[in-house]
Amino acid sequence: MIVVRRTYLPKAGSGGKLLKLVREAADEMQKAGFPRPQVFKAWHGGHGTLFTDQRWESVVQYEESRDAVRRTETITSVFDGIYPLLAQTHNTQILEVVD
Repeated sequence: MIVVRRTYLPKAGSGGKLLKLVREAADEMQKAGFPRPQVFKAWHGGHGTLFTDQRWESVVQYEESRDAVRRTETITSVFDGIYPLLAQTHNTQILEVVD
């Protein structure tokens, strides 16, 4: 099992809008049959930073999902609203679950 962790750093003043859209993206992913990302808000570090963790059975399963996600308009339309709110592109980490 793996966790795909994404970090989103909003532009100043756009943290509330970003949180709303990241939650909406998580909902749309679940509706489309993908694992629902869990959303976290940072208490330390960059102001308004958000994290999402999405569990997958394997890296192969995650990689196979990428094209399907990009073809799902209800997901990509939400990300079209997310990207302009970011101070920089989101960071992605893939973590292996060991416990």
